[in-house]
Amino acid sequence: MTQTLATSAPLAEPARATAPVATVSLATEVGQLYRERDRFIPVSRTALMNALAAPELWPGFDAAEVKTCFTYMAHWRHLSYADREQELIEDYLPFNPDRDISDTVIAADASDGPHKQAFLAAVRAMLERANYDEIPRENLQAVIDEYNPYGLELEVNLGEFEDILVFVRGEGSEDVLPDFLSKLRGKKPITVTVFNRVFLLLTLKPVEARVKEVMIAERADEAKARKIVAKQRKMMPEDVDDRHIYVKMFKNVPRPDLEIMFPNTRIKLRQADKITIGASASGGIGMGLVSIVTKAIAAALSPIGAILAVLGLAGAASQQVAQVVHRRAKYMLKVTRNLYFQNISNNQGALALLTERAEEEDIKEELLLYTLLAKTSVHRNELGDAQTAIEEFLTQHFGVHVDFDTEDALARLLETGLVVEHSDGVLVAMSPATAAKHIGDMWHGYLDRLGERQRGTPPLVSPG
Repeated sequence: MTQTLATSAPLAEPARATAPVATVSLATEVGQLYRERDRFIPVSRTALMNALAAPELWPGFDAAEVKTCFTYMAHWRHLSYADREQELIEDYLPFNPDRDISDTVIAADASDGPHKQAFLAAVRAMLERANYDEIPRENLQAVIDEYNPYGLELEVNLGEFEDILVFVRGEGSEDVLPDFLSKLRGKKPITVTVFNRVFLLLTLKPVEARVKEVMIAERADEAKARKIVAKQRKMMPEDVDDRHIYVKMFKNVPRPDLEIMFPNTRIKLRQADKITIGASASGGIGMGLVSIVTKAIAAALSPIGAILAVLGLAGAASQQVAQVVHRRAKYMLKVTRNLYFQNISNNQGALALLTERAEEEDIKEELLLYTLLAKTSVHRNELGDAQTAIEEFLTQHFGVHVDFDTEDALARLLETGLVVEHSDGVLVAMSPATAAKHIGDMWHGYLDRLGERQRGTPPLVSPG
């Protein structure tokens, strides 16, 4: 490898530790839940394309040809994802709780186990292409059980779900300020991780399967187990059932609030709140009793006075109950606000958005690697150097730190023919003008075969 991505100067032997690393804070006592750096490239396609097409990066090339090549590359990838999105939406149709078409057009076996598993595998693959990282199910409970600095204590029964996919992408942070009483106790602001995007997919376990699990776990007979399951599912909306697959996408979700996204979340008061409310209630009722006993002496000769004394005691108790209800209402308001403002798409719309994000990431990755390979010859053994050069380019131009997936981008460029690997392992890219013509030829071939394609046949556009 003889050049960097940014200039035509010789490439010094790169040190992988020179670029600062953005450490992901999802490492807890349960272990590292995903990679240390995000694969997601937090730069828009347009901004990246403009930076890569800068004339100073292409000495000896026509700037207009470079931009045309980039445009063709982006449109060709868009074409491949249009086919994928259509197939993903069709495969989701039997499981879509929002579908508005007749059930008669859905094949009888379309919602069976193999079809469902194939759909889930396709979703998982799309999440990988969109550079999301998974929070594995075995680690999810530990994340949910972490301390919540917002004054909420939530409980989620993950056993109700047969399938759970939780993927996150991009992260930031925010400071949570302590409330007034916490400040008096010396508490300081807490910095929490905020996930820029969260993808959630859920399916409920069939009732019969869940009943059998509860019978074993609780050592209960069938009747008692059914009551337990019915009570647990009473918290969910009535139209939620095990026939459907529920898909949601959220934005800017604090890590401590991940559990809010689940439909069976139960709100509990913190132990400190219980103590505070209990003390307030005891004090309030105690003072009420003193007042009532005093009045009772005067009430001995007056029936009306006795009635007023009883009402006073009831009022003291109801005041404390009202405080508990008020606290619970505040909690519910926070949950409602979070879901209303942070939910960005659901079900079919979420799948369409996911496909669009995967397309965007593929385009950006291909543009970056193609630009480097079109300017310099690289041996396959030097792909680590290529990765470093790309990551440093992104850091220098946009101030972002990513874990660039060189192998994935290279596989797609080889598949489309824009890059060729010689027998000696040297990777050579077409010139921008030749690449644009090559993509034009592929486009015409696609149109020629368009009428021949039938559902179930291999896609016209390479899945790379």
